[in-house]
Order: sequence, then structure tokens, then C-alpha cells
Amino acid sequence: GRKGVLLLLSDSTYVERPGYTPSERVVGEAFDHIMGSAPGRVIISTFASLISRIQQVIDAAHAHGRRVFVIGRSMVDNVKMALELGYLQAPSGCLATASELNRLPAHEIAIVTTGSQGEPTAALSRIANRDHRQIRIIPGDTVILSATPIPGNEEDINRTIDNLFKQGAQVLYHRIQ
Repeated sequence: GRKGVLLLLSDSTYVERPGYTPSERVVGEAFDHIMGSAPGRVIISTFASLISRIQQVIDAAHAHGRRVFVIGRSMVDNVKMALELGYLQAPSGCLATASELNRLPAHEIAIVTTGSQGEPTAALSRIANRDHRQIRIIPGDTVILSATPIPGNEEDINRTIDNLFKQGAQVLYHRIQ
């Protein structure tokens, strides 16, 4: 208050549930485990504004020799801005361009993209619907929806998950991991 703060407003996922929410470190450890054990590409969908989560993807991918492809207009824009401002750090050569996607073996690829809420025009939904211009699901891909569903989005999210499963992806999401 001495510094002029008049009000703090905050929200919290799962505030209505008793107990505590685990640290973000748990997410980073899960990414590290998945990146190290997935036989094919790892596709992670999260909010484009969640820069700390994107950093966790970059860190885990780099630790396991995977190159990171940033897909989705808002994701590309936010990553570019965060890199320029120093909020994201990527080791030299870790980030790759879309033109390199088909030249690398699947086990060397990590993709971070938009669409964790099943938004119809987001990259992951277009991938799931087989109408993304650059990416098609390859059986053996691991897809992670790394965001808590916003109430009201469940139907769109479930449709995206179902379409990914139908194409042979292993899909990890809030209910199962």
C-alpha cells in the first residue's frame, strides 16, 4: 500500500477445489519426460500468451535434441515479441522454420501451437480437421493439450481430441495426464 497499490484482483484455476495446485515445475518435468520418451513428433498446444509454458517447451525440446517449430499466427507473433524483449530464451539452432519441418526425422521435432481450447480457426483444430496447410498428423505423433479447459469449450476440445485420435495420434490432456 505504501507504493500506491489500491487493489489487487486475481483469479485462480480450481479455486473452488480444496488443496493446492502443484508448481509449474511439474509441467516442465512432464514435458521433459514426454520429449525424451515419445518416438515421434511432439505437438504441444497452449495459450499463445503463456510465455513461461512456451519456455518450458523450448527447454525440454532442446534437452532431448528436438527442434522447435512455432505454428499459429498468434503463437508466432507472441514468440517473436517475447524473444525480442528477452522474455524467452532459445538456444542457437533450437527454433526452426516451417520450411525445415519435412526435412527432419520425427523424433527430432517439437511443435508448439495454438488451439488448446478447440478454437475452430486455431492451428491445432485445423490440424485435427486435416485442413492445416503445413502439418498433417502422422501415426505415432504425441499431442499434448497443455491448458485447463475453459468452461463452455468442452465440446470443441473433445471434437479436436477425437479427430486427433482418429488419425493415430497419442493425445495427452487434462483428464488423463
